[in-house]
Amino acid sequence: MLMIRPMSTDTNNNIKSKENSGNSSKPFSFKYVESGGLANDYLVISFDSETNNLKVSTDISSTNISQKPIENSEENSLKNTIRKNNFFNSQSNYVTENEDQDNTALSSSLTVTLANDIHTSVWTSKSKDVPQALIEITTEIKNIAHGKKMI
Repeated sequence: MLMIRPMSTDTNNNIKSKENSGNSSKPFSFKYVESGGLANDYLVISFDSETNNLKVSTDISSTNISQKPIENSEENSLKNTIRKNNFFNSQSNYVTENEDQDNTALSSSLTVTLANDIHTSVWTSKSKDVPQALIEITTEIKNIAHGKKMI
């Protein structure tokens, strides 16, 4: 069976499929991981603009993954939050004092790719000087997943 997809052109008159016309042509992806703490929690939330699927797993084996598409407005809002908070200029690692003496800390990492920029930040709930910007970004990520009843 032949499938015909609606087509449109970009500003340079290049033909592109209608499915991708709402998304920016710049690649965008992220992976947020939260693990540990007293309850030994595990949470992975990831997104890739190529598939437009938000993926969430709450088990360390990642055998139970739920996937749902996100709205263009959610993607754009998150991109704006990442840019506004200068994520790509944040430190790669926020130090935790007495890390080997305390295993109750919740560990977090966020990796974001946006166009040609890629950056990872790692911190724990006991790290010093974690910027509010990282908390704002990860809260928005969790809110998107929560709004889709994935967590």
